[in-house]
Amino acid sequence: MILLLSKKMRIMQRNILFSLFVACIIGVVGYLLFSARLQLISTSSEVARNSGKPIPVEIQAVDSGIVSSSYAVTATAAVGESVSIRPQIEGIIETQSVQLGDVVEKGQELLAFDDVMYASNLEMTTVLLDSKKKLLDFFAKNMKEVESLLAGDYVSQEKYSDAFLSYNQAQTNYAEAKHNLASAEYALANTHIVTPISGVISEVKSFPSAYIKKGEEAMVISSIDPILFKILLPEKELQFFTLGKDVEIRLPAYDNETLSGNIYRIDPELDEVKGAAKVYVQAPNKSLRVKPGMTGVVYFKEDRHSARIPSIALINQLDREGTVFKVNKDGVVQLTTVRLGRTGGGYFEILDGLAVGDKIVVAGQQSLRDGDHVKVGE
Repeated sequence: MILLLSKKMRIMQRNILFSLFVACIIGVVGYLLFSARLQLISTSSEVARNSGKPIPVEIQAVDSGIVSSSYAVTATAAVGESVSIRPQIEGIIETQSVQLGDVVEKGQELLAFDDVMYASNLEMTTVLLDSKKKLLDFFAKNMKEVESLLAGDYVSQEKYSDAFLSYNQAQTNYAEAKHNLASAEYALANTHIVTPISGVISEVKSFPSAYIKKGEEAMVISSIDPILFKILLPEKELQFFTLGKDVEIRLPAYDNETLSGNIYRIDPELDEVKGAAKVYVQAPNKSLRVKPGMTGVVYFKEDRHSARIPSIALINQLDREGTVFKVNKDGVVQLTTVRLGRTGGGYFEILDGLAVGDKIVVAGQQSLRDGDHVKVGE
């Protein structure tokens, strides 16, 4: 009997202990659920919104500071000004010492004509000029004599007129002979054609033994000092490129050797197919090492003091526009569109939509809605 009672007591004790254990578990779970509920109210946007509580976020004021922007774009070396080589005489090309793509220096010979005919012509016109000079001297002397005789009525007026006409004709013939001599000298001097500029042979239309007419294009010399670099720039990026802006050009072909240059020209018309503008950068190329067609990377950096916001504040960005949540004095957020400028160093330049001192959400904005109440998160 005593053993039976003892056994029942032990069973009751176990039941009581089990009940207490279950009650403790339920209490702990309830406490945890309650705490989680409180935490959700303070941290979850949706829960806080449904509970009528302000949503915790991080807020920062728009400030004014330096926005350091940098830009890098691939460019292709191109020729500068071009000169068309057109012989001032006609004839057969005897020698041509350059070909397409050759680099030439100012004063270097490009081609030469067979000058035998021109040398002979110079010799002949020299002799002819001497002859005309002698005739002019003769008729000038004769004219003076006839004038003296006419004064003494020893010759007729008709005789004087003949002498005068002969003298005038001799003057004309002499002047013509002088012109012919100058032309012959010019022609002989132009049998050897040199380049007026340093550059590269970009076009060749002549060749040895070919006959070429006066004024016909033989070749084209294009300047490569300074060398130009052509950039195809998206229209939206044009605002950052201004004439004269200093840039650096790195040359992969020469172990990223760096040239200092500037923005030289911006074409007024866009490429309709690519929707891009042609921007030209120029840099010194005294050694003529940089050739047309080589690639380079154009870099420039600019620091500008302006209104700015942290990049993380942006919710959506399309081209040069974005949206942020602006916080009013009552702690209510308003979805605001801003126009963006340069970017760099973790900031965006603000061109429109916000003013210095405006408060914006910089963290926690992804789950916000227009009109939500917010508070600074703890």
